[in-house]
Amino acid sequence: MRSSQDIRNQVILYRLVKEAIFVDEMRWKERTGWAKALDMTVGALTPRLFDQVFPIKKTYDGKKWSCKDYFSVVEYIDEEIGWDEKIGGGFEFLLNYWNHDVLFAAVKAMNVISDWHKRRTGESVIERFARENGIPMYTIDSNGNKKRYEPNSILSED
Repeated sequence: MRSSQDIRNQVILYRLVKEAIFVDEMRWKERTGWAKALDMTVGALTPRLFDQVFPIKKTYDGKKWSCKDYFSVVEYIDEEIGWDEKIGGGFEFLLNYWNHDVLFAAVKAMNVISDWHKRRTGESVIERFARENGIPMYTIDSNGNKKRYEPNSILSED
């Protein structure tokens, strides 16, 4: 039985996920606030309550193509969380879930996290990963010319 708080959290979840299309237009504080609210709201729900708002996409060939599908998400929930336990780690859950809207919101949240990291350290999460693993990065201009990537300084606070 859903409590009134569960229903409120489901409504907030729906709005936060659907607002993901506007994240790039938000000011920095709004973007970080959105990401924190998304993480907290997801963490306050159970997978069963989450699934009532954003059902797992019904694709079943993930094993064949080595990608996420309905069965892999159900297995993740069964083994890592349980259907009636609080999710806790919101971002991790979003990245392991299979629903187009949820995946889009997860990518936008990761962009916010990467930007936050760049503001603190001067490099994004992917730049750090590339540097630590000796992977060269390149940019390609509109004419197709490839040039070695030179990271810029810390982002502005706009």
